[in-house]
Amino acid sequence: MNYQFEKDNISQHIVKYGAHVQPGVTLKDDKTKLQDYCNWLIEQFPEAFETLLSGPAQLHVQKSFLLANNKRAELPTFILTGAGPVFTFPQRLFIDQPQDLDIPDRDKIFRKALDELRGKFPERKILRVGVVHELVFDTGTIDSVEIVASNLKNDVWREQVKNLRILLETPRQDKNVNVEIKPTYLRRSGPAADVPAGDMRFGIMVNVDINNRQIKDDLTKAQINDILAFANDYIADELIKLLNNEYPDSI
Repeated sequence: MNYQFEKDNISQHIVKYGAHVQPGVTLKDDKTKLQDYCNWLIEQFPEAFETLLSGPAQLHVQKSFLLANNKRAELPTFILTGAGPVFTFPQRLFIDQPQDLDIPDRDKIFRKALDELRGKFPERKILRVGVVHELVFDTGTIDSVEIVASNLKNDVWREQVKNLRILLETPRQDKNVNVEIKPTYLRRSGPAADVPAGDMRFGIMVNVDINNRQIKDDLTKAQINDILAFANDYIADELIKLLNNEYPDSI
C-alpha cells in the first residue's frame, strides 16, 4: 500500500527528555531537595511547569494546557523515575482535532534544568541523556494495520496480520537510534460498536528514541548538546526518508 509519510499528516507530537543519574536520586533520601528543584522549575519556566504534586511515593509537576473551545489538558511535564528525571513537552495533541501547544526553546529548558540538577546534586553523574519523539501520523479512514503490514512481501501474510509492531535499531557511532512503528486508532467518533466504518480514523504511531551509548564518566555539556542537535536533525530530515524508504543523503 502506497502511503506517503508527510509532516503535514502529524496529528500528535510529544517530546520527552530523560537523564540517567548515578547514584540515583530518590524521594526517600532527597525529597526536600527535589521539592525545591520542582519549585525552581515552576518559577523559571511557567510555560512548561505549573503545579507540584508530591506524596510519600511520588513526585511530579504537571501543566494545564489551554486548548480550543476553552478545553484544557492536564499533563505531567516532570516526573522522577528510578533512572532519573523525565521532562515531557507536548508540541501537538490530538483532542477532537490536532491542537498545537506553544513551548518554545524546549532544548534550552532541558539544558538549564540539567544544570540546576547538577548544582543541587553535585556528587551525582549524568551517564546518559535521551530524547524521545512520540509522533502519530494520520492515515484518515485507511486502516493503518494494512499500511504497516504492506512491508511484508507475501500477500498471505499481509492478509492474516491483525496487528504488528516494527522495531528498528540503527546505532550511529556513539549514539543509539531506535524507531518503533505500529498502527493505532487516531479517534473514535463514539462507542466502538456504534462507529460506522467511514467514521473510524486511523493513525501510525512512530516513536523515535535517541540516546548516547553507555559511558562511565559524567557527560559534558558539549556531549549533551551534540545529542540534542543530532535528535533535532534526525526528526527534521532523516525520519521521513526512513519511513518512506527513501535513500538518505548521508549516514
